[in-house]
Amino acid sequence: MPRIARRPFLELLGGFAFAGAGAPAFADTSEAISLRVGAGLDVESTPVLYAAHSGLFERYGLKVEVVKIPGGGTAIAAAVAGGGIDIGKASTFALVAAHAKGVPFVLLAPGAYYSADKPDIPLVVAANSPYHTAKDMNGKTIAVVSLSTTMRIATQAWMDQNGADSSSVHFVELSPPAVPAALEQGRIDASPLSEPILSPAVNSGKVRPIGYVYNALGKHFELADWFTTSDFVAKHRDAAVRFARAMQEANAYVGSHEAELTPLIASYVGIDVAVLSKMRNPERGTIYEPSLIDPLIEVALKYKAIPKAFPAVELISDAAIKPSR
Repeated sequence: MPRIARRPFLELLGGFAFAGAGAPAFADTSEAISLRVGAGLDVESTPVLYAAHSGLFERYGLKVEVVKIPGGGTAIAAAVAGGGIDIGKASTFALVAAHAKGVPFVLLAPGAYYSADKPDIPLVVAANSPYHTAKDMNGKTIAVVSLSTTMRIATQAWMDQNGADSSSVHFVELSPPAVPAALEQGRIDASPLSEPILSPAVNSGKVRPIGYVYNALGKHFELADWFTTSDFVAKHRDAAVRFARAMQEANAYVGSHEAELTPLIASYVGIDVAVLSKMRNPERGTIYEPSLIDPLIEVALKYKAIPKAFPAVELISDAAIKPSR
C-alpha cells in the first residue's frame, strides 16, 4: 500500500497537504470521482471522516461527500439500496441478514472489529436499578437500535449463555442517545450501549454495565462494514477499488492515532471533546478475513434471523482487499 508522510491531524485540518510517496495524485480535482458516503453518529465513522478531512480520499482520486445519517445502519442501508448514497456503513450482522434475504449488498471495507479482550459494548441499566445479572433480565424491556441489529442477537445469546431466558424479553427500538434518559425514567429496563454514548452515560453516574453481551458472539469478529450494492461495483468498479484502498490506509492510521482524532469525531457527533477523550474505540480492520464474519452467520442462523447459512465470501466484493494467499 502507498504510504503518506504523517503530520498532526489538526495541522492537516489547517490546510496542510500530505507529502505522500506512491499514492495516486490528482492535481486537477475535476478528475476525481464523486461519491456520496453515508455514516452514522458513532466512533466507527472516524476513519471515513479522517479520510475526507485529511485529503486522503483526494489522493486516491475520489471526491467524497460524507452524509451524516442519524438513523444509523437501517437508514443507511435503505439509502444505499435506494441509490440516495453510493456507499454506507452498517453492522456486519445487518448485512448478513440482508444478504440472506436476497438484498444485493457487498462489503467494500471493514468498519470495525470486536475483540473480547477489549470489550466495549455492555448491557447497561440505571445506576439505581435492582438488576445485576442476566437472569434479572427475564421478562424485562430491553431497547436496541434496531430489532434486526447485532445488539439484539448478542443480548439474546448472552442471556441464554448465562442461564436466562431470552425469549421472555420484550425488545423495543430506541436511538442510542435516548437510552440514558429512558433508563432514568424507567421506560426501559436495559440496553446494549456503544460509543460515543457509552462513556458519557457511565461517567455521568446515571447508568452502569451489568455484562458485555457481545462476548457471547465470540472472541473476535467483524462488527461493522462499509458496503454498497453489487450493481454499483459492476458499474463503478474503479471507484469501489479506490474507496477500499483509501479506507485500508485510513483504518490503519486511525487505529494508531485514536486520541489525535478525538476532536474530529467529537465535532461530528456533537459531544464535548473532554467527555470523549476517555472513550473506548473499536479495533480497526484493514483486510477481510471471512472467518471473522462466520460467527455472525452462525448466531444469526441459531436465532432464526436468517433461513440458512452461507459462505462469508459471498458477502465480500471482489473490489475489497483480501489477504494474499
